[in-house]
Amino acid sequence: MVSVSVVIATLKPRDEIEAIQCLKEHAFDDFEVIVCDESPVTRARNEGIKQATTDKIVFLDDDSRPRPEYLQKADELLETEAAYAGRTIHPVNDVFARHFTTHYDWGDDPCYVNHFWGCNMGVHRDVFKAVGGWDEQMGWGHEEKELARRVRAEFDIRYDPELIVDHPYASSITEYWKKQYKLETKSPYYWSKCNVSRSDQLKNIFCEVLDPLNYVRITPVATVIEAGSTVAKTAGRIRGFLNHTHYEEDRGEVPNIDRPSESAGPSD
Repeated sequence: MVSVSVVIATLKPRDEIEAIQCLKEHAFDDFEVIVCDESPVTRARNEGIKQATTDKIVFLDDDSRPRPEYLQKADELLETEAAYAGRTIHPVNDVFARHFTTHYDWGDDPCYVNHFWGCNMGVHRDVFKAVGGWDEQMGWGHEEKELARRVRAEFDIRYDPELIVDHPYASSITEYWKKQYKLETKSPYYWSKCNVSRSDQLKNIFCEVLDPLNYVRITPVATVIEAGSTVAKTAGRIRGFLNHTHYEEDRGEVPNIDRPSESAGPSD
């Protein structure tokens, strides 16, 4: 029996997954890797939890690159903590690193936080048994925020700055805008789960698009990116709002998470 289960949701072949290649170079080897290619990503992560043979479950993206000793530290932290968020670093010194990835980093000191990110996080199985798994109706887009909200209702999320993962946030301006658009198509569904009414959702959308502060940054390039991002976010939210017409009836139930049966094993 290994100590840590690493769950990676991806459509890539196993030998092309950067996270696995990186982990193989580390000294810590008391782990298993479970690769799931279900769609959406939340369903894949739930399947990974079910296949995991341990109680300490780490989530990485296929392009996450954990630093040396990452899993050893995660193993130790999940002995006492219910869930953790690590420090995620955009590995290129560009405009995204300087202006658009501050949400990845809570500083140099350990503390308790409200969120975690799917490219660098860990959750004890007991937490999933208490609050349920990932909401499979969300797919990609605010799914970590939705899960963290349920986790925080009963448990703490520990931020540890030594749990470092290099993970690219975006490689171009257009990729960043597309990412923001796709992300925000899920905002109305997330708002509905937070009991935000349809009228208040519309108010949120138009208040943000009309706020001039959402179009400026401290440099010209960052300002262009921010302005385009605001337009992309608004378009995504409007599309999500129009698609999410049955808001009261369409709040998905989160699946229960059970320990795997004896015959079940990881998909190595």
